[in-house]
Amino acid sequence: MSFSGRVKTELCKKSVQRPCCLRAACCGFACFAKYFDEKGVVLHTERALVAQTAQKLFRRIGVRGEVIQKQRSESVVYEFAVKDPSMARRLLAEYDLTGREPSLRIDPAVFACEACFYHFLSSAFLCCGTVADPAREYSLEFVSTRRNLMADLEAQLRERGFEPRRAQRRSAQVLYFKASEQVEDLLTAMGATSASLAVMEEKVYKELRNKANRITNCENANIDKIVAASGSALDAVRILRENQCFETLPEELKAVACLREEYPEYSLAELGKLLEPPLSRAGVCHRMKKLTGLAEEISKKNREQTHE
Repeated sequence: MSFSGRVKTELCKKSVQRPCCLRAACCGFACFAKYFDEKGVVLHTERALVAQTAQKLFRRIGVRGEVIQKQRSESVVYEFAVKDPSMARRLLAEYDLTGREPSLRIDPAVFACEACFYHFLSSAFLCCGTVADPAREYSLEFVSTRRNLMADLEAQLRERGFEPRRAQRRSAQVLYFKASEQVEDLLTAMGATSASLAVMEEKVYKELRNKANRITNCENANIDKIVAASGSALDAVRILRENQCFETLPEELKAVACLREEYPEYSLAELGKLLEPPLSRAGVCHRMKKLTGLAEEISKKNREQTHE
């Protein structure tokens, strides 16, 4: 099951206790169904549980509807429909509607308590919402062709501190969220707490993984620097030995040169600890520069003699 499917399953299983919240939840289903007018309401969904949940909630407000399975060319669609004229009239009367309104709007009076809005939102999500797998990306969206209804939903969300972005996808209006915190908060507010925790856990995992990658990259960069510095110093020691200059070096330079030959993988700080007495990284670096400087002078003289 997809992550979005898991979220919808969790939302379908939550309970709606208060009568006012039940009324708001049914309103969310009706507003974001395929249609809601004087003929009744029809909701299409790919999930049987969503259609069955709508049926159960509507039954509790005295409106009976049917759930029908329909076979399409490549998939199965579940339809929840209230088409009986008396049931359609009862449903419209519940929200003081005639069914002939030019466009559906969200009536704030439906939200008798703050929890009402989130039950409404949960139903809207079951009808037209999707959420991406947090392992791939953070994204939650609502999609509907009803422009005014989506404008009202955006306003209601903004009143509660959410910041949806708006886009048009063909003929549909899209309200979407890309910030992980907003996705987490929305899932929690709608009642999908397990899904919200999954988003949080994935976020923590990604942060830890990115931190580990940064540390690894830093360590690799340090290793590259050590290898480059070690190679340069070893070349200098080789030149000094080949030109019989090594034995004439001061003892402190000889000691550093011998350690570099013995421990080519060590950092300057690690080499400094092996000296007697121990020497700081800066001190070892200073001596290495002297060695490379002497080697460069010898190489330069050799080149000049060759040209002569």
